[in-house]
Amino acid sequence: MPRIFGLNLVGVLVASIAFFMVGWLWYGVLFMDAWMQAQGISAADAEAESPLWMLGGLVITIMQVIGIGLVLKWKNVSGLVPSVMAAVTLWVFFALPFCGYAYIYAAHNSALLLIDASHLLAGWVVSAVVLSLIK
Repeated sequence: MPRIFGLNLVGVLVASIAFFMVGWLWYGVLFMDAWMQAQGISAADAEAESPLWMLGGLVITIMQVIGIGLVLKWKNVSGLVPSVMAAVTLWVFFALPFCGYAYIYAAHNSALLLIDASHLLAGWVVSAVVLSLIK
């Protein structure tokens, strides 16, 4: 099986697609209106955005999945529950503080913080689950 940084390439790709789909569900279905209101944009503004931004989002998603996979590998985490616990721990100490920067220094918007941080929590957990199943 082809590998990237010692990780199963298929696992990385499947986890990345799953994480990206979590983003679509979060921002395109479940919290679309709340997120647009928190961002201060209209549906017309959102539709006018270039689809190339989505490509950038996919690259960032792949980078996060590789990072999660490397931590799981380096810490020799195996199994579903330990992988989920590792992802949650990483989220608490990395993703949540990064989202906190935007809250403290830019947006001061609790709704935006909750939507963005919960997206990363769900995405990181889904990624860890996929990576634990496809080694």
